[in-house]
Amino acid sequence: MRNRSLFHSPALIMAERTTVVQIDRSYIEHFTHGQVAAWNARDKATFMGLYRKVASDGLDVEYVGQSKQRDGWFVIEEMWDKHNGQIQLEVVTTIINGNVAAVHHHNCIAGTDQIIESIETYTFAPGRLAIRYFLKPPSVTLNLRQFRGFSGEL
Repeated sequence: MRNRSLFHSPALIMAERTTVVQIDRSYIEHFTHGQVAAWNARDKATFMGLYRKVASDGLDVEYVGQSKQRDGWFVIEEMWDKHNGQIQLEVVTTIINGNVAAVHHHNCIAGTDQIIESIETYTFAPGRLAIRYFLKPPSVTLNLRQFRGFSGEL
C-alpha cells in the first residue's frame, strides 16, 4: 500500500499548482545556434545581445565541480574577454527537451590540435537563463589555470 503522505506533501501540492511556462523551441534554437555563430564570428555585440534577450531578469552560470561561483554576467564577460580569441567552437550535438537544451561542444584551442570537451545545459524560463558547464580537460597538459572551469581560484 502506498504512503499517501508522500503523494500529498506540501511540496507536491505546491508543484501541482505551479504552472511551468513552456518556452518555444525555436526561441531556444535561435539562442543555442546564434551564440555559437556569434562566438565563432568574434561578434561580441550579437553574442551579448542574445544573452541579454533571454536573461533579462537573471543569468546564473555554474562550472560544475567548482566550489566558488561568480555572478553570471561577470562570468560571460570574462569568458569572452579571456577566451574568444583563442577558442573556436564546434557543435557535436544539441538536444532540446522542454525548456532545457543540452549541448556537447568541442572548444578548439587555436594553434594546437587540442580541444576542451564541454557538456553544457541551458535551462530557460521567462527572462531567466541558468547554465551549467561540465568541462573535460584535453589529454595533454596545458596551463588550465586560465580557464575558469578548471582553476581552483575564482
